[in-house]
Amino acid sequence: MARPGWPIGLLSTSALALAFSGGCGGSSTLPANDGGRDGRAPDHDGGKDAAEHEGGSVHPDGAPDDGRRDGATSDGAEDAAAKDGPPTDAGPDGGLPPGCNTGSQGEPTELRCTGLYADWATKTVAADVRPYDPGLHLWSDGAGKTRWIYLPPGTKIDSSNMDQWTFPAGTKVWKEFALGGTRIETRLIWKRPSGSWYFTTYRWSADGATSTSELISGQTNADGNGYEIPTQSNCYDCHGGRFDAVLGFEAVTLSSPQATGVTMATLISSNLLTDPPSKPIVIPGDATTAAALGYLHMNCGTSCHNRDTGEAGYTNFLTRLEVATLTSPQTTDTYTTGVGQNSFFTPPGVAQPLLFAPCDLTRSAGYYRLSHRDGVDGTAGGTQMPPIISHQVDTAGTAAVAAWLQSLPQCAADAGRD
Repeated sequence: MARPGWPIGLLSTSALALAFSGGCGGSSTLPANDGGRDGRAPDHDGGKDAAEHEGGSVHPDGAPDDGRRDGATSDGAEDAAAKDGPPTDAGPDGGLPPGCNTGSQGEPTELRCTGLYADWATKTVAADVRPYDPGLHLWSDGAGKTRWIYLPPGTKIDSSNMDQWTFPAGTKVWKEFALGGTRIETRLIWKRPSGSWYFTTYRWSADGATSTSELISGQTNADGNGYEIPTQSNCYDCHGGRFDAVLGFEAVTLSSPQATGVTMATLISSNLLTDPPSKPIVIPGDATTAAALGYLHMNCGTSCHNRDTGEAGYTNFLTRLEVATLTSPQTTDTYTTGVGQNSFFTPPGVAQPLLFAPCDLTRSAGYYRLSHRDGVDGTAGGTQMPPIISHQVDTAGTAAVAAWLQSLPQCAADAGRD
Protein backbone atom coordinates (compact mmCIF):
# COMPACT_ATOMS: atom_id res chain seq x y z
CA MET A 1 0.00 0.00 0.00
CA ALA A 2 1.31 3.43 -0.88
CA ARG A 3 2.42 5.62 2.02
CA PRO A 4 0.65 8.91 1.42
CA GLY A 5 1.79 12.22 2.81
CA TRP A 6 -0.64 14.43 4.69
CA PRO A 7 -3.30 15.85 2.35
CA ILE A 8 -4.32 19.43 2.90
CA GLY A 9 -7.70 19.88 4.58
CA LEU A 10 -9.56 22.54 6.51
CA LEU A 11 -11.96 22.06 9.39
CA SER A 12 -13.70 24.46 11.72
CA THR A 13 -12.18 24.28 15.19
CA SER A 14 -15.70 24.24 16.60
CA ALA A 15 -16.65 20.85 15.27
CA LEU A 16 -15.96 17.69 13.32
CA ALA A 17 -17.74 14.56 12.35
CA LEU A 18 -17.19 11.05 13.47
CA ALA A 19 -18.48 7.54 13.39
CA PHE A 20 -18.59 5.45 16.46
CA SER A 21 -18.55 1.83 15.62
CA GLY A 22 -20.08 -0.97 17.48
CA GLY A 23 -23.36 -1.88 19.18
CA CYS A 24 -25.02 1.01 20.93
CA GLY A 25 -28.67 1.10 21.81
CA GLY A 26 -30.78 2.23 24.71
CA SER A 27 -30.01 5.05 27.11
CA SER A 28 -27.32 4.81 29.71
CA THR A 29 -24.21 6.50 31.00
CA LEU A 30 -20.57 5.49 31.15
CA PRO A 31 -18.53 7.20 33.86
CA ALA A 32 -15.57 9.35 32.96
CA ASN A 33 -12.24 7.57 32.73
CA ASP A 34 -10.03 8.30 35.70
CA GLY A 35 -7.45 5.71 34.84
CA GLY A 36 -9.23 2.96 36.72
CA ARG A 37 -7.59 0.18 38.62
CA ASP A 38 -4.30 -1.02 37.20
CA GLY A 39 -4.59 1.51 34.39
CA ARG A 40 -7.87 0.06 33.13
CA ALA A 41 -11.04 2.01 32.61
CA PRO A 42 -13.24 2.37 35.68
CA ASP A 43 -16.22 0.17 36.39
CA HIS A 44 -19.45 0.98 34.60
CA ASP A 45 -23.06 -0.06 34.73
CA GLY A 46 -25.09 -1.98 32.22
CA GLY A 47 -22.37 -4.15 30.69
CA LYS A 48 -23.16 -7.85 30.52
CA ASP A 49 -21.30 -10.72 28.96
CA ALA A 50 -22.22 -11.13 25.33
CA ALA A 51 -22.79 -14.80 26.02
CA GLU A 52 -26.01 -13.81 27.74
CA HIS A 53 -27.26 -12.43 24.44
CA GLU A 54 -26.00 -15.19 22.19
CA GLY A 55 -26.14 -18.21 24.48
CA GLY A 56 -22.53 -19.25 23.97
CA SER A 57 -18.87 -18.38 24.44
CA VAL A 58 -17.97 -14.85 23.47
CA HIS A 59 -14.26 -15.41 23.05
CA PRO A 60 -12.85 -15.73 19.52
CA ASP A 61 -10.32 -18.38 20.44
CA GLY A 62 -12.98 -20.49 22.12
CA ALA A 63 -11.53 -20.22 25.63
CA PRO A 64 -14.17 -20.80 28.31
CA ASP A 65 -15.77 -17.70 29.82
CA ASP A 66 -14.35 -17.22 33.30
CA GLY A 67 -16.57 -14.23 33.92
CA ARG A 68 -13.68 -11.78 34.07
CA ARG A 69 -14.85 -8.22 33.51
CA ASP A 70 -14.45 -4.90 35.12
CA GLY A 71 -17.18 -4.74 37.75
CA ALA A 72 -20.52 -3.43 36.57
CA THR A 73 -22.12 -0.85 38.84
CA SER A 74 -24.76 1.82 38.49
CA ASP A 75 -23.82 3.94 41.51
CA GLY A 76 -24.18 7.64 40.82
CA ALA A 77 -25.87 7.35 37.43
CA GLU A 78 -28.95 9.27 38.53
CA ASP A 79 -26.88 11.89 40.34
CA ALA A 80 -24.75 12.39 37.23
CA ALA A 81 -27.88 12.75 35.11
CA ALA A 82 -29.29 15.39 37.42
CA LYS A 83 -26.02 17.33 37.37
CA ASP A 84 -25.46 17.14 33.65
CA GLY A 85 -28.93 17.79 32.32
CA PRO A 86 -29.72 17.79 28.59
CA PRO A 87 -27.21 18.74 25.88
CA THR A 88 -26.86 22.49 26.26
CA ASP A 89 -26.01 23.21 22.62
CA ALA A 90 -29.08 21.54 21.16
CA GLY A 91 -31.10 24.68 20.51
CA PRO A 92 -31.12 28.49 20.47
CA ASP A 93 -29.36 30.20 23.38
CA GLY A 94 -27.97 26.88 24.57
CA GLY A 95 -31.35 25.30 25.35
CA LEU A 96 -33.54 22.68 23.77
CA PRO A 97 -35.62 23.61 20.73
CA PRO A 98 -39.28 24.42 21.40
CA GLY A 99 -41.46 21.43 22.20
CA CYS A 100 -38.56 19.15 23.18
CA ASN A 101 -38.77 16.88 26.19
CA THR A 102 -36.13 15.09 28.22
CA GLY A 103 -36.09 11.62 29.72
CA SER A 104 -35.15 10.31 33.13
CA GLN A 105 -31.44 10.92 32.52
CA GLY A 106 -31.88 14.41 31.10
CA GLU A 107 -31.60 13.17 27.54
CA PRO A 108 -33.62 14.56 24.62
CA THR A 109 -36.31 12.02 23.79
CA GLU A 110 -36.36 13.00 20.10
CA LEU A 111 -33.52 12.99 17.61
CA ARG A 112 -34.46 16.47 16.39
CA CYS A 113 -33.58 17.81 19.85
CA THR A 114 -30.01 16.48 20.04
CA GLY A 115 -28.28 19.22 18.04
CA LEU A 116 -27.66 17.18 14.91
CA TYR A 117 -30.03 19.14 12.69
CA ALA A 118 -30.29 22.88 12.16
CA ASP A 119 -33.63 22.32 10.45
CA TRP A 120 -35.55 19.14 11.16
CA ALA A 121 -38.10 19.51 8.35
CA THR A 122 -35.40 19.52 5.67
CA LYS A 123 -32.94 17.36 7.67
CA THR A 124 -30.31 20.08 7.31
CA VAL A 125 -27.34 19.19 9.49
CA ALA A 126 -26.13 21.90 11.87
CA ALA A 127 -23.14 23.96 10.73
CA ASP A 128 -21.02 22.98 13.72
CA VAL A 129 -21.57 19.25 13.14
CA ARG A 130 -19.18 17.63 10.66
CA PRO A 131 -19.54 14.38 8.67
CA TYR A 132 -16.82 11.79 8.39
CA ASP A 133 -16.14 8.32 7.11
CA PRO A 134 -13.30 6.48 8.88
CA GLY A 135 -12.34 4.45 5.81
CA LEU A 136 -12.27 1.21 7.83
CA HIS A 137 -15.78 -0.05 8.49
CA LEU A 138 -17.54 -2.17 11.06
CA TRP A 139 -19.86 -4.67 9.37
CA SER A 140 -23.50 -3.93 10.22
CA ASP A 141 -25.37 -6.57 8.22
CA GLY A 142 -25.36 -4.52 5.06
CA ALA A 143 -26.66 -1.24 6.53
CA GLY A 144 -25.37 1.96 5.01
CA LYS A 145 -24.01 4.43 7.57
CA THR A 146 -23.55 8.17 7.82
CA ARG A 147 -21.48 9.60 10.67
CA TRP A 148 -21.07 13.01 12.30
CA ILE A 149 -19.11 14.50 15.19
CA TYR A 150 -19.41 17.68 17.23
CA LEU A 151 -16.59 19.12 19.35
CA PRO A 152 -17.34 22.11 21.59
CA PRO A 153 -15.73 25.36 20.40
CA GLY A 154 -12.19 25.91 21.61
CA THR A 155 -11.60 22.30 22.65
CA LYS A 156 -9.15 19.66 21.50
CA ILE A 157 -8.95 15.89 21.58
CA ASP A 158 -6.30 14.67 23.99
CA SER A 159 -4.13 12.49 21.76
CA SER A 160 -1.19 12.14 24.13
CA ASN A 161 -1.90 8.40 24.00
CA MET A 162 -2.24 7.86 20.26
CA ASP A 163 -4.03 4.53 20.77
CA GLN A 164 -6.52 5.90 23.31
CA TRP A 165 -7.85 9.36 22.59
CA THR A 166 -9.73 11.32 25.28
CA PHE A 167 -12.53 13.59 24.11
CA PRO A 168 -13.61 16.91 25.68
CA ALA A 169 -16.81 17.13 27.67
CA GLY A 170 -19.64 18.09 25.33
CA THR A 171 -18.45 15.87 22.46
CA LYS A 172 -21.31 14.26 20.56
CA VAL A 173 -21.14 11.56 17.90
CA TRP A 174 -24.03 10.35 15.78
CA LYS A 175 -24.26 7.37 13.43
CA GLU A 176 -27.24 6.89 11.14
CA PHE A 177 -28.08 3.43 9.76
CA ALA A 178 -30.10 2.95 6.58
CA LEU A 179 -31.35 -0.16 4.82
CA GLY A 180 -32.28 0.05 1.17
CA GLY A 181 -31.92 3.82 1.36
CA THR A 182 -34.42 4.10 4.23
CA ARG A 183 -33.27 5.43 7.61
CA ILE A 184 -33.85 2.90 10.36
CA GLU A 185 -31.96 4.17 13.42
CA THR A 186 -29.61 6.93 14.55
CA ARG A 187 -27.31 6.30 17.50
CA LEU A 188 -25.94 9.05 19.72
CA ILE A 189 -23.13 9.07 22.24
CA TRP A 190 -22.65 12.26 24.26
CA LYS A 191 -19.93 13.10 26.77
CA ARG A 192 -21.71 15.01 29.46
CA PRO A 193 -20.21 17.91 31.45
CA SER A 194 -19.33 15.53 34.29
CA GLY A 195 -17.29 13.42 31.84
CA SER A 196 -19.72 10.50 31.88
CA TRP A 197 -20.91 9.10 28.56
CA TYR A 198 -24.56 8.85 27.61
CA PHE A 199 -25.73 6.37 24.96
CA THR A 200 -29.03 6.09 23.14
CA THR A 201 -30.67 5.07 19.88
CA TYR A 202 -33.48 6.89 18.07
CA ARG A 203 -35.76 4.75 15.92
CA TRP A 204 -36.98 6.24 12.66
CA SER A 205 -40.59 5.86 11.59
CA ALA A 206 -41.33 3.58 8.64
CA ASP A 207 -41.80 6.56 6.33
CA GLY A 208 -38.57 8.19 7.51
CA ALA A 209 -40.38 11.36 8.49
CA THR A 210 -39.96 11.22 12.25
CA SER A 211 -37.65 9.88 14.91
CA THR A 212 -39.59 10.62 18.03
CA SER A 213 -38.71 7.94 20.53
CA GLU A 214 -35.66 6.50 22.18
CA LEU A 215 -35.37 2.75 21.77
CA ILE A 216 -34.33 1.47 25.17
CA SER A 217 -34.53 -2.31 24.78
CA GLY A 218 -33.42 -2.72 21.18
CA GLN A 219 -35.28 -4.54 18.44
CA THR A 220 -34.35 -7.95 17.10
CA ASN A 221 -36.14 -7.73 13.76
CA ALA A 222 -36.33 -4.05 12.98
CA ASP A 223 -36.81 -4.34 9.22
CA GLY A 224 -38.64 -7.66 8.92
CA ASN A 225 -35.49 -9.27 7.52
CA GLY A 226 -33.55 -9.85 10.73
CA TYR A 227 -31.76 -6.52 11.17
CA GLU A 228 -31.09 -5.99 14.88
CA ILE A 229 -31.00 -2.70 16.76
CA PRO A 230 -28.87 -3.33 19.86
CA THR A 231 -29.89 -3.02 23.48
CA GLN A 232 -28.45 -0.80 26.19
CA SER A 233 -26.10 -3.47 27.53
CA ASN A 234 -24.70 -4.04 24.05
CA CYS A 235 -23.32 -0.49 24.19
CA TYR A 236 -21.02 -1.46 27.03
CA ASP A 237 -20.05 -4.78 25.48
CA CYS A 238 -18.37 -2.87 22.68
CA HIS A 239 -17.71 0.70 23.83
CA GLY A 240 -16.12 -0.53 27.04
CA GLY A 241 -13.21 -1.58 24.86
CA ARG A 242 -11.98 2.02 24.83
CA PHE A 243 -10.86 4.13 27.77
CA ASP A 244 -13.07 6.95 26.50
CA ALA A 245 -15.96 5.13 24.78
CA VAL A 246 -15.59 6.29 21.14
CA LEU A 247 -14.62 3.41 18.86
CA GLY A 248 -14.20 4.30 15.20
CA PHE A 249 -12.95 7.87 15.49
CA GLU A 250 -9.29 7.13 16.22
CA ALA A 251 -5.79 7.34 14.82
CA VAL A 252 -5.59 4.26 12.59
CA THR A 253 -9.01 4.57 10.96
CA LEU A 254 -8.83 8.31 10.34
CA SER A 255 -5.37 7.87 8.80
CA SER A 256 -6.74 5.39 6.27
CA PRO A 257 -6.45 6.51 2.63
CA GLN A 258 -10.18 5.78 2.32
CA ALA A 259 -11.15 8.15 5.17
CA THR A 260 -13.16 11.22 4.13
CA GLY A 261 -14.66 14.28 5.77
CA VAL A 262 -12.95 14.64 9.12
CA THR A 263 -9.66 12.76 8.82
CA MET A 264 -6.33 12.71 10.59
CA ALA A 265 -5.09 15.34 8.17
CA THR A 266 -7.98 17.72 8.85
CA LEU A 267 -7.61 17.25 12.60
CA ILE A 268 -3.94 18.18 12.36
CA SER A 269 -4.44 21.14 10.03
CA SER A 270 -7.19 22.50 12.30
CA ASN A 271 -5.09 22.06 15.45
CA LEU A 272 -7.66 19.79 17.07
CA LEU A 273 -5.22 17.27 18.57
CA THR A 274 -3.11 17.99 21.62
CA ASP A 275 -0.29 15.76 20.35
CA PRO A 276 -0.45 15.23 16.58
CA PRO A 277 1.59 12.36 15.15
CA SER A 278 5.00 13.25 13.81
CA LYS A 279 4.53 11.17 10.67
CA PRO A 280 1.66 9.51 8.77
CA ILE A 281 0.12 6.44 10.38
CA VAL A 282 0.04 3.66 7.80
CA ILE A 283 -1.09 0.06 8.08
CA PRO A 284 1.93 -1.97 6.92
CA GLY A 285 2.15 -4.50 4.13
CA ASP A 286 0.87 -4.77 0.59
CA ALA A 287 -2.73 -4.00 -0.31
CA THR A 288 -3.94 -7.52 0.53
CA THR A 289 -2.27 -7.54 3.93
CA ALA A 290 -3.31 -4.00 4.85
CA ALA A 291 -6.94 -4.71 3.93
CA ALA A 292 -7.10 -7.75 6.21
CA LEU A 293 -5.28 -6.09 9.10
CA GLY A 294 -7.55 -3.06 8.82
CA TYR A 295 -10.67 -5.21 8.72
CA LEU A 296 -9.68 -7.19 11.81
CA HIS A 297 -8.70 -3.98 13.60
CA MET A 298 -12.11 -2.41 13.01
CA ASN A 299 -14.35 -5.46 13.45
CA CYS A 300 -12.54 -7.25 16.26
CA GLY A 301 -9.76 -5.19 17.81
CA THR A 302 -11.14 -1.73 18.57
CA SER A 303 -13.91 -3.08 20.80
CA CYS A 304 -12.84 -6.47 22.19
CA HIS A 305 -9.50 -7.95 21.10
CA ASN A 306 -7.11 -5.36 22.48
CA ARG A 307 -4.53 -4.85 25.20
CA ASP A 308 -6.66 -2.52 27.27
CA THR A 309 -10.30 -2.86 28.33
CA GLY A 310 -11.73 -5.08 25.57
CA GLU A 311 -13.77 -8.03 26.82
CA ALA A 312 -11.66 -10.49 24.85
CA GLY A 313 -8.32 -9.05 25.89
CA TYR A 314 -7.68 -11.79 28.43
CA THR A 315 -7.55 -14.37 25.63
CA ASN A 316 -4.32 -12.74 24.41
CA PHE A 317 -5.62 -12.94 20.85
CA LEU A 318 -5.29 -9.26 19.90
CA THR A 319 -6.15 -7.58 16.60
CA ARG A 320 -6.19 -3.88 17.37
CA LEU A 321 -3.45 -2.08 15.48
CA GLU A 322 -1.28 -0.26 18.01
CA VAL A 323 0.49 2.69 16.40
CA ALA A 324 3.90 1.70 17.79
CA THR A 325 3.63 -1.78 16.22
CA LEU A 326 3.07 -0.64 12.63
CA THR A 327 6.69 -1.14 11.59
CA SER A 328 5.79 -4.24 9.57
CA PRO A 329 2.92 -6.73 9.33
CA GLN A 330 4.91 -9.17 11.44
CA THR A 331 5.21 -6.72 14.36
CA THR A 332 1.46 -6.16 14.71
CA ASP A 333 -0.46 -7.88 17.48
CA THR A 334 -2.57 -9.61 14.83
CA TYR A 335 0.52 -11.51 13.66
CA THR A 336 2.23 -12.10 16.98
CA THR A 337 -0.90 -13.32 18.79
CA GLY A 338 -2.84 -14.85 15.90
CA VAL A 339 -0.79 -16.26 13.04
CA GLY A 340 0.29 -19.82 13.80
CA GLN A 341 -1.11 -19.68 17.34
CA ASN A 342 -3.17 -22.50 18.85
CA SER A 343 -6.92 -22.01 19.15
CA PHE A 344 -9.14 -23.23 21.97
CA PHE A 345 -12.07 -23.19 19.54
CA THR A 346 -12.18 -26.16 17.18
CA PRO A 347 -14.14 -25.93 13.93
CA PRO A 348 -16.11 -29.11 13.18
CA GLY A 349 -13.92 -31.91 11.85
CA VAL A 350 -10.64 -30.02 12.29
CA ALA A 351 -7.64 -31.39 14.12
CA GLN A 352 -5.10 -29.02 15.69
CA PRO A 353 -6.75 -25.74 14.71
CA LEU A 354 -4.85 -22.47 14.75
CA LEU A 355 -6.28 -19.00 15.15
CA PHE A 356 -4.89 -18.11 11.73
CA ALA A 357 -3.24 -20.97 9.88
CA PRO A 358 -1.08 -19.71 7.01
CA CYS A 359 -2.37 -20.96 3.65
CA ASP A 360 -5.05 -23.15 5.29
CA LEU A 361 -8.51 -21.68 5.76
CA THR A 362 -9.92 -24.97 7.06
CA ARG A 363 -7.62 -24.97 10.09
CA SER A 364 -8.05 -21.23 10.73
CA ALA A 365 -10.51 -20.94 13.62
CA GLY A 366 -10.54 -17.16 13.41
CA TYR A 367 -11.56 -17.25 9.76
CA TYR A 368 -14.17 -19.95 10.44
CA ARG A 369 -15.86 -17.89 13.12
CA LEU A 370 -15.93 -14.77 10.94
CA SER A 371 -17.50 -16.73 8.09
CA HIS A 372 -20.33 -18.32 10.11
CA ARG A 373 -23.39 -17.09 11.98
CA ASP A 374 -24.99 -18.89 14.90
CA GLY A 375 -28.08 -20.87 13.97
CA VAL A 376 -27.52 -20.53 10.22
CA ASP A 377 -27.00 -23.76 8.25
CA GLY A 378 -26.62 -25.74 11.46
CA THR A 379 -23.92 -23.52 12.99
CA ALA A 380 -23.77 -24.07 16.73
CA GLY A 381 -24.43 -21.22 19.16
CA GLY A 382 -21.33 -19.43 20.41
CA THR A 383 -19.51 -19.84 17.09
CA GLN A 384 -19.79 -16.55 15.25
CA MET A 385 -17.51 -13.55 15.55
CA PRO A 386 -18.30 -10.82 16.30
CA PRO A 387 -20.56 -12.58 18.80
CA ILE A 388 -23.48 -10.13 18.95
CA ILE A 389 -25.76 -7.99 16.77
CA SER A 390 -24.69 -9.41 13.38
CA HIS A 391 -26.80 -12.11 11.73
CA GLN A 392 -25.29 -12.07 8.25
CA VAL A 393 -21.78 -12.94 7.11
CA ASP A 394 -19.72 -10.12 5.67
CA THR A 395 -18.64 -11.88 2.50
CA ALA A 396 -16.32 -9.08 1.37
CA GLY A 397 -14.63 -8.87 4.77
CA THR A 398 -14.12 -12.61 5.10
CA ALA A 399 -12.79 -12.71 1.54
CA ALA A 400 -10.20 -10.09 2.50
CA VAL A 401 -9.06 -12.19 5.46
CA ALA A 402 -8.97 -15.32 3.29
CA ALA A 403 -6.88 -13.58 0.62
CA TRP A 404 -4.40 -12.46 3.26
CA LEU A 405 -4.03 -15.94 4.79
CA GLN A 406 -3.49 -17.45 1.36
CA SER A 407 -0.90 -14.82 0.42
CA LEU A 408 1.41 -15.20 3.42
CA PRO A 409 5.08 -15.87 2.57
CA GLN A 410 4.77 -19.45 3.86
CA CYS A 411 2.29 -20.18 1.09
CA ALA A 412 4.75 -19.37 -1.67
CA ALA A 413 7.39 -21.51 0.02
CA ASP A 414 5.00 -24.45 0.28
CA ALA A 415 4.00 -24.08 -3.35
CA GLY A 416 7.65 -24.16 -4.38
CA ARG A 417 8.18 -27.44 -2.56
CA ASP A 418 5.24 -28.95 -4.41
